[in-house]
Amino acid sequence: MDKRIKNIIFDFGGIIVDLDKQAAVHAFEVLGFEARAYINDYVQDGVFALMETGDMSPDEFCTYVRKKVGADVKDEEIFRAWNKMLVGIPARRVQTIRNLRTDYRTYMLSNTNAIHWAYSCRELIASTGLKMEDCFDRIFLSFQMHLAKPDERIFRKVLSEAGLKPEETLFVDDSSENCRMAESLGIQVFHSRQPEDWFSLLE
Repeated sequence: MDKRIKNIIFDFGGIIVDLDKQAAVHAFEVLGFEARAYINDYVQDGVFALMETGDMSPDEFCTYVRKKVGADVKDEEIFRAWNKMLVGIPARRVQTIRNLRTDYRTYMLSNTNAIHWAYSCRELIASTGLKMEDCFDRIFLSFQMHLAKPDERIFRKVLSEAGLKPEETLFVDDSSENCRMAESLGIQVFHSRQPEDWFSLLE
């Protein structure tokens, strides 16, 4: 790793938490909601994009789904379908990030939504014996910031609010588009193509 690096910004989905987007698509289809056109590899569309930027609340999302399926589907069923995307968080990943805090400041920058984040904190990270706050100096979430990667503004806001210099900061993400935007701002990047290949940075 470049000796200038003092800060590491991690993506969440695909870097820390394993994803199965087709499982969510299938679960929504069982409810009668066609989600295939909206759930993509890196950037969501339609109502799912509105959820990620915080422009649609979980209640509004559930109301939208119910109208589309024309049935009295419970909120819990909709949440369960959407959370099918989140497979799990291997403990070694968050333990590795926590250990990095000895030498680096660590951050998370994630395109996510209130439903996924609540489930991740309540169920997934808890299973590792850690809390999100154990691993990161600060956590930046798209639905709270009303911005989403790869929008240039979200990167600039993170740099500004955390007081980071781009040349001293490494960004780890599995989206090439997100990495290109970060790199254009002078941030060093590691484009993750395989689960845990970012562990090589520590060798």
